[in-house]
Amino acid sequence: MKKQIITLGLITTMALAAVGCGSSNDTKVIESDSSTNAQVGSTEETKGYVFNYDGMDISVDADVAPIIDKLGEPNNYFESPSCAAEGIGKLYTYNDFEIQTYPDGDVDRILYVLFKTDNVATAEGIDLSSDRESIVEAYGQATEEGTGSMKYEKDGMNLVFIFDGESLISIEYDSSLN
Repeated sequence: MKKQIITLGLITTMALAAVGCGSSNDTKVIESDSSTNAQVGSTEETKGYVFNYDGMDISVDADVAPIIDKLGEPNNYFESPSCAAEGIGKLYTYNDFEIQTYPDGDVDRILYVLFKTDNVATAEGIDLSSDRESIVEAYGQATEEGTGSMKYEKDGMNLVFIFDGESLISIEYDSSLN
């Protein structure tokens, strides 16, 4: 447990560092086709993997405003220059997960969703207490696999499982921009 807390601390530190890397000269500028971005309450078909929380679909590249409105006040909030686009990236931290955003004009879109506890699970039932075998049973063979990770790609977004040895320590829904 202590090892997982330390590892989660390191992941959070890396996420905050990634948010603050906007001083780079190779900043990506995003041009988005808003018709492909699913929003809360939208009737559009959601593409890729989707995190469902409290009856609400949360997908990468979606407008974060209606999602944050429904989730309520985060435990922590942090902003800094975005690495994914020109402007300010925002990090919303809740009890069980965090949401990182990138700016797209006047809209903040979801760059990634990171699970922090095993109180939340993917739609396929995978949480931080799951093992590699359960992930393969739920998703099939990974698109990319390394010693410490399994990555699945679907419709231009990624679902990444990160391991410390045999322990699953992180689940991330990532935009292709991440």
